[in-house]
Amino acid sequence: MLSLVKNPTQQDYIDYANFSEKQAESFNENVDFEIELINFYLFSTYAPKEKTLDHYGNVHLGFMGHFFQVSEGQYDYPWWLEFFN
Repeated sequence: MLSLVKNPTQQDYIDYANFSEKQAESFNENVDFEIELINFYLFSTYAPKEKTLDHYGNVHLGFMGHFFQVSEGQYDYPWWLEFFN
């Protein structure tokens, strides 16, 4: 029950990853990305997705208010998340 209450939100992930428009402006091009979120109720997975090329960044697992990196980044959709869509 406690893990349901402490499951991090998407805003928690954005704050943790320190995403900001200033970082996007530091590139010499317009970077358009979204946060891919899959909620498993007891934990969640989060990954930044670059919209233009459909590339995914580092996948993090959110559990009990903390984030744990589970991948080094990849260029396609994580195969193991297909089962939950």
